[in-house]
Amino acid sequence: MEAVSTIELPDDVAAALAAAAAERGVTEAELIAELVESDQPKPAGLDGFLGCMDSGDPDWAGTDTAVLRKVADTRRST
Repeated sequence: MEAVSTIELPDDVAAALAAAAAERGVTEAELIAELVESDQPKPAGLDGFLGCMDSGDPDWAGTDTAVLRKVADTRRST
């Protein structure tokens, strides 16, 4: 079964991702997977973003997925 994830991107990064995906003829999700799995240079605008992120919560990785989804839902509804 394929995992489904939701990420929030700054507008400029989302635009760069959409443009790069369209240029390659793939979906944004396919491009992200390709870039994360490869050693290729990242398209302009995505350098330094894919593969790294500071959530500000040192325990984030150990947080239950249901808890993370609830927090994300709360943020989206406000």
